[in-house]
Amino acid sequence: MRALILSFLQSRAVKRLPALHKNAATPMKIQEQAVPQTWHAALVLTLGSLVATPVLALPVSFVTAAPPSTGAIALPVGKNGQIGEAASQVDRIANGAISRAITTAAFKGNPGDTLTLYAVGPYSRVTLIGIGEGANTRIGLEDFGGRVARAALEGQAATWAVIVPDAPAIADAGALVALGARLGSYEFPQLGKTARPHTDRPLRLHVANAAAASTAWTQRWQPVGDGVKLARDLISTPSNIKSPQWYTDYIRSAFEGVPNVSITVIDEKEAARLGMGGLVGVGQGSTRPARLLAIHYRGGAKDAAPISFVGKGITFDTGGISIKPGDGMWRMRYDMAGSAASMGAVLAAAKRGAKVNVVGVAALAENMPDGNAIRPGDVLTSMSGKTMEILNTDAEGRMVLADANWWTQETFKPSLLINIATLTGSARAALGDDYAALFHNHEAAAKRVEEAGAAVGENTWRLPIHPSTRADIKSDVADVKNVVEGGAPGASIGAAFIEEWVKPETPWVHLDIAGVAWANSRKPTIPPGAVGFGVKLFDEIISQSEGR
Repeated sequence: MRALILSFLQSRAVKRLPALHKNAATPMKIQEQAVPQTWHAALVLTLGSLVATPVLALPVSFVTAAPPSTGAIALPVGKNGQIGEAASQVDRIANGAISRAITTAAFKGNPGDTLTLYAVGPYSRVTLIGIGEGANTRIGLEDFGGRVARAALEGQAATWAVIVPDAPAIADAGALVALGARLGSYEFPQLGKTARPHTDRPLRLHVANAAAASTAWTQRWQPVGDGVKLARDLISTPSNIKSPQWYTDYIRSAFEGVPNVSITVIDEKEAARLGMGGLVGVGQGSTRPARLLAIHYRGGAKDAAPISFVGKGITFDTGGISIKPGDGMWRMRYDMAGSAASMGAVLAAAKRGAKVNVVGVAALAENMPDGNAIRPGDVLTSMSGKTMEILNTDAEGRMVLADANWWTQETFKPSLLINIATLTGSARAALGDDYAALFHNHEAAAKRVEEAGAAVGENTWRLPIHPSTRADIKSDVADVKNVVEGGAPGASIGAAFIEEWVKPETPWVHLDIAGVAWANSRKPTIPPGAVGFGVKLFDEIISQSEGR
């Protein structure tokens, strides 16, 4: 991301998007091709002399050795101040100063507790991180790593030693701590006139088997970190840069050199030819037209149906003619977070060589008010032939997903179709930032998603699509209408609308992530801002599918 940001921000010449309107000379056709080994994104916008400030990095290595006797070190501390054998070795080197400090400070070691000690014996800095009853789950280990990362970023030490908590039941404990550190240290590059200097701060993780931990990190968990980073970078990018075309270019660059991947891009003219009235309609109010983007990773049997993740990709949402209030509208750059999760999950699967076929689809459009924009009361025809009455142009995500779902089913015949979208304020109002709303047409599929989310800390909560809700969206002038006015259950209405474009034989789950895609405060592995919700959940589903 840093290189791509720099490549367009350092140029002073403002380039305009290529003409893609009625008089465009050469429209982009449907194209599916292997990702080339040397592909460079054609970045289409610049911001004058602004540059991206490089962010601090925390390179990770693993060692099987006794704890160091100098420098900065992070130690896990259990409930009531208990420390393990490795931490006890550090305490002995410090002549018992650490255990005395724990007692004097009444440090309880509860999850989230931290205590930093300076100039303790031979150590310049000792950071104690509470793990409670023990970091004996994946979530606990990732959280520990995230807290270590914040301590390293906020401290001044050049290198940190990290004692990994004892977790005998978790095979990849050290690698999961590394993943937590990667996620917890994420920062989007600051855009400004000058770049601040920085230095990397390596983490040396002390584990029982360094070789095994290193293999688990590079082959299994680092790709997941890459996927989450991709999603967060996409979400965080300002929307004057992030057009639908820029998005497709950026994804091509992100997948450069990744094996067994092909990319399909459909431009607005080809989408119109295919009858994608929802996707084209939402995008027609913008000078930057819609795109449908699909990444197909082939890691499983040649004839095996893929898992598909189809995400809403509204690169900026003003609401269109049904324009949103000004307060908080800036955050609508996050309205493509669902598509970002889909892209990140496929990247993770492809980089680690998952033995499953996976498709990620991004329905990309910018929802703007314009003389050419769709209006409340318009009727559009979708790819399936079903018509939709537009009562509110700010209910656009479900419209682009309708065409994306139909195209995905027609093209790939997936074994499982999961929609993910920042769809409704109703889901956020009902569930806050603790759960994504889950809707489904298939009990076993819903259970898979629930269990995967719980395992990785991306929790879901089921909400219903009542038969009366399906009746409520029937239109007098079209097949269905995109909203129901007068206090209807908005999240369920949105899900019922999308379900109209799901074939009965397709197992389907819809995740409304409006409340969980953007964080207002820091958590151990989540910075303020873009969360990347869905990447880890989807990776877990893919992993479970490998064992089926």
